[in-house]
Amino acid sequence: MPGRSSLAALCRTCRLFHEPALNVLYKSLESLHPLLSCLPTTTTINEFGERMIILFKELRLSDWQRMQYYAKRVHSLRVDEEEVVIDKTILHALATSPFAPPMFTHLKRLWWSNDYADALPFLCSLVNARLEWLTLDGLDPIRFRHIAPLITSASSSLHVARFPPEYNMRNIHSDVFQSWHNLQDLGCGLVNDATLCHLASSSKLTRLSIQVDEKNDYSALMKFTGQPVFTVLQELNIAATHTSHCIPILEIAELPSLRSLHIRSTETGLTDVELHQCFCQISRHCPSLRDLYLEEWQVSPPEFPVGYVITFGILKTLFSLRHLEALHLDTTCTFSLNDKELAQLANTWLKLRALDLGTQNGWRQPSKITLQGLTELLWRCPVLSVVGFAMDAWAPDIDHQRPGGGVRRNGLEVLRVADSKIGDPLSVAAFLSDIAPNAEITGYDIAYDENLIFDRVMRYRERWEEVARLHPLLVNLRRQETACYDTLRVTQFVERVRFATRLPLGPDLEA
Repeated sequence: MPGRSSLAALCRTCRLFHEPALNVLYKSLESLHPLLSCLPTTTTINEFGERMIILFKELRLSDWQRMQYYAKRVHSLRVDEEEVVIDKTILHALATSPFAPPMFTHLKRLWWSNDYADALPFLCSLVNARLEWLTLDGLDPIRFRHIAPLITSASSSLHVARFPPEYNMRNIHSDVFQSWHNLQDLGCGLVNDATLCHLASSSKLTRLSIQVDEKNDYSALMKFTGQPVFTVLQELNIAATHTSHCIPILEIAELPSLRSLHIRSTETGLTDVELHQCFCQISRHCPSLRDLYLEEWQVSPPEFPVGYVITFGILKTLFSLRHLEALHLDTTCTFSLNDKELAQLANTWLKLRALDLGTQNGWRQPSKITLQGLTELLWRCPVLSVVGFAMDAWAPDIDHQRPGGGVRRNGLEVLRVADSKIGDPLSVAAFLSDIAPNAEITGYDIAYDENLIFDRVMRYRERWEEVARLHPLLVNLRRQETACYDTLRVTQFVERVRFATRLPLGPDLEA
C-alpha cells in the first residue's frame, strides 16, 4: 500500500497523528505476521524442513496487551497459506484468548484460505455476529463443515458470504438464509429449491454464484413464472455437470437487472438446437445483459460435428441484447462463420470489449474467417481489448505497407488464435504488427482432439509460437522506421527482416 512508510513515520514522530495513523495502518491486514511481531516469537525449521514461527518464552499478560493494542484496530483480515508456518501453540492462544479482552473486537471482513488443521479453532473464534464479509471459498470443504454451524447461528449481519463451491449447502436449512436480511453477495455449492426461492425474493441480493443438479426441479420457483424475481441481481454464475440443469432457471425467472451471466458445465454440453433455445431464453429474460459466458468442458461427442455447429443464424438470436460488451462461448459446438457474418456481429455490438469464441476447446473444423475479417472487426469495434477465435491465416495480403488498410487498434491487448490454420509465420506476424501492435498472441496451446492429425496440429502450434516471438520484434522495427522508409513496401520489409534474422524462406506451406 503506497504511503504506509509515511504513516509509520507519523506514528513514531508525532503524538497528534499517532492514533489516527495506527488506525489506518492496521485497518486492513493481508497477514497475521504484523501482529505476531508483538509476541515473543522466533523463526525456526521444523522436522519437515518448513520455516515455523514459535514462542521462545511463555506468553504473558503484557505480551497479550501489546498485541491487543493493535489487533483492536483491525477491520479486515486475510489469512492465506503462509510460507512460514505458525506453531499450533500460538494458534491455540489466539483462538482461546487466555487474557481479556479477546482479540479482533472490531473485525468486519475476513478472507480465509488456510487449510492448516491447527488453525481451524482460531478461524472458528473469528466467525461471529459482527462479520459483514466472510470469504471462505478457498477453504477445503472438509474443514468448512466445522465452520458451517457457526455461520448459520451467528451471521445475521452478513453482506458478502462466499463458501467452498464443493460444499453441499443443502445440509443447511433454508430458514438460515432467510435470516440473512442484508445479504448482497452469495457464493456457494449445491442449494435446494426452497433456498433458491428465498434468494429469488431477496430485495438486496446483487451477486449469486451457485451449483445445481438433477435434484433441482425448480418447483418452488414455478409460482414466480412470468414475474420479476432477483429484482436487483446483477451477476449470476451457475455451474452444473450438465448444461441442461442450468436452463430451467432462465425459463422461469425474469432477470431485469442482470448484467453478467456465467454458465459452466463439466460433463455434458448442449447441441446446436438446444443452444439456440438457450439463447432465446437469455434474450427474452435478460434484456440488460452486458456479459455472457458459456463454458462446456465436453469436447467432440461421437457424432461431432453433426448437430454441434453454431451458425450465424444461432448467434443472431442474441442480437436483441443491444448492450452486450463481452461474449465468451466455449462449448461442445464448433462455429461456422465467415468475414461478412463477423462484420454483422460487429455492427450489432459496437461496444464489445471482449469476443471469445471457442478458444479453449478449439473449433476442430476449418475456419472461414481471415485476417482481413479480423481487421474489419477491429475497425467496427473500437473498444475491443480481447479477441479470440480460429482463423484461416494461411496467406495474408502484405503487398502494401499498411496491410490492414490503415486500421490499427492499440487497445487490443490479447489475441487468442485457438486452432487457426497458418502458413508463413513471418508474414502473419508482419500483418498483426500493423493492426494490433500491443496485442499478446496466445491461445494456440490448446488440448486438441485425438481425431485430429497430430503432425498438422503440432506444425500449426509451432508456427503460432513463432508468430508470438516475431510479433514484438516487428512492432519495434515499425516504430523505428524513418521517413526514408515511407515508400518501402512491406514485402521488402519482411525480406530484410528475414535476412537479418537468418530465418528460412518459410515453413512448408502444404496443408
